[in-house]
Amino acid sequence: MLIVTFGVFGIVAPSGFVWVAERSVTSSVFYLAAMVRVAFGLILISVASSSRTPRTLRVLGYIILIVGITTALAGLVAIEGAHAIIESWSRQGSGVIRLSVIPLPILCGFAAYACAPTRRAA
Repeated sequence: MLIVTFGVFGIVAPSGFVWVAERSVTSSVFYLAAMVRVAFGLILISVASSSRTPRTLRVLGYIILIVGITTALAGLVAIEGAHAIIESWSRQGSGVIRLSVIPLPILCGFAAYACAPTRRAA
């Protein structure tokens, strides 16, 4: 739900989303984001077998796990590069920012659908 909130916040108020992103480029925030991503990826991988779409959810879990590991490595060696990327991204305008955050609520909605219990015929 928190991820959906970030996505909606980025769509509704892209300048606020950029403000948060610009102030979040520190090693400690990168490590926190990495831990959350790794945990979320592992959770998706572990529940995939009992989901509606096990293969897709497992692949999504591995992708999120890899992104989490990459985020941790970026926190170690690429903070200045992250500053440059966020600055370049913020200059693109609100339309590009909105488009770049749309996947957040979509992926969370899919994960919620895939993990929801299936309906049984009465």
